[in-house]
Amino acid sequence: MKYFIIPLIIIIILLLVIIAIVFFIKLKTKKFLQEYFNASSLKDAIEKSDIEANESPKSLSSMDSLYLSKLKKDFPDLNINELKSSSEKVIIDTLKAIENKDENVLISSEKINSYIKSKIKDLKDDVVTISNIKIHKTVINKYEKTNTIATLYLASSLEYFYKKNKEVGKKIQTRFKSEYIYIIDSEKLGNVKSLGLNCPNCGAPIKTLGHKYCEYCNTGIVDIVKKNWIINNIKEY
Repeated sequence: MKYFIIPLIIIIILLLVIIAIVFFIKLKTKKFLQEYFNASSLKDAIEKSDIEANESPKSLSSMDSLYLSKLKKDFPDLNINELKSSSEKVIIDTLKAIENKDENVLISSEKINSYIKSKIKDLKDDVVTISNIKIHKTVINKYEKTNTIATLYLASSLEYFYKKNKEVGKKIQTRFKSEYIYIIDSEKLGNVKSLGLNCPNCGAPIKTLGHKYCEYCNTGIVDIVKKNWIINNIKEY
């Protein structure tokens, strides 16, 4: 009998040690969660983290101080605030087009129109609500210039309320990057189809800058495209 008592005592001691360790870890974990997350459990901490993430705007890397002087030197007439406002409007129009499943919304960029169509296709029969759109900030992200074309990237931080079907809606914090182009020398540009430009009047694709007017609606397009910053693409990131 005594041969069984010693192993039993050892097992009991080990169990007590394990229980003590588990209790110690739980106590430390609870103290950590309470101190750093003001939460009583891991589940509560995760839920609070999700809420804070949905309430805090996404950060942006502003390059305004680096590129603004270069832009003013290259394009003295450029009003950067107007361009930022234009970018924000395109983002809002894009989100509303996705909500309304409007594939025919007129945005003068084939790439953005394709983006809208792909998002609508992904939704299938789902009904979504995208409301309370609020732009927090728009900054210059990057600027490039060659003898042929100049490209400017703007980054926007925003939030909106998203609800799909009968699910509980939630606030979304996200960022969009907008790409603007300025054609400096159309003769050296080559294949303009790769830019995905559309007629600003009817939305038809611009196949070449050799024509002064749109092939479909006869609107003058060359001067509009060549002497203005044109939005070419947007991307959520």
